[in-house]
Order: sequence, then C-alpha cells, then structure tokens
Amino acid sequence: MKKQFVQVLSVVLLTTLAGCGFHLRGDIDLPPAWRSLTLSSASPNSELSKAMQAAFERNGINWQDPANAGYKLFLGEEKFERRNLTIGDNARAAEFELILSTTLRVTDREGVEVLPEIKVSSHKIMTADPENITGKVEESRLLRQEMRQDLVQQLMRQLRFVAT
Repeated sequence: MKKQFVQVLSVVLLTTLAGCGFHLRGDIDLPPAWRSLTLSSASPNSELSKAMQAAFERNGINWQDPANAGYKLFLGEEKFERRNLTIGDNARAAEFELILSTTLRVTDREGVEVLPEIKVSSHKIMTADPENITGKVEESRLLRQEMRQDLVQQLMRQLRFVAT
C-alpha cells in the first residue's frame, strides 16, 4: 500500500512539474531567425567571451561571420571590482564584495539597435582569512568563475526576452 502511494505521488508530482513549464536553467528557446548570431567582443579571447560562446552553442546557436548573421551581439569588457564591506579587529578588511559586470547590445543585420546597451552584474561576498591566503586566492578564482557563468545566464535570459 505504501509503495503504491509513493508511485502515485511520484506520477502526480512529475505531471505537475512538467505542466508548469519547468525547464533546466540555461536552456533558451529562440526563434529560428535568432539562431544565427555573430559576437563582437571588446575582449574576444577573454574567459567571459569564451563562456558565452560555449553556453550559446550548447543551446543550438550558430555563430556566423557578420555578413551572414541575422543579429550581432556586442559584448562589453568584463569589469571586476573588489570592495571592502567590513573591517575586523585588526583594522583590516574582514569581508569583501566581489562585483563582475559587463554590457550587452544587440543590433540586427542592418545595424538597427534591437536591444540598447544594458549592464549586467553579479555580486558575491567573500570573507578574508589572513591565515589562509592561498585558499582565499583559490576561492576568489572559483567565485569569479561562478560570477562569469551567472553573467552568461543573465545575458541569455535578456536575449530570450528580446527575441520573444
């Protein structure tokens, strides 16, 4: 009896989940005209540009040369800031706010602006530990990588919003 209840409950939950429009984070569904894009970046070899290209390719976007692309994405420079949030007993920073930001602008084939320049940013808070400098450097690198992925997700959602 208990096994049947669990099975019925599982079917009901899965049906509800499927019916609500749930899909995995990162999936974007763009109209066919938007699947042919070109990327113009302030830093074409930056980690952000590479992460953006890879994420869009996973979602079926075909990167084209500017002459063949339906839309052109202009990705601004990746800007990283680190600000002190709190000061500890030793008069040194105890917490930092890490901010990673960039801009995005989209034009169509004729150069008409479809999405005016927008700024997207990601924020994280990191504690300082003077006893573990090496660990904090690695943590900062990992947080920056997470923030970069968050920026890519925000950019993909913005593009999906404009395309639909």
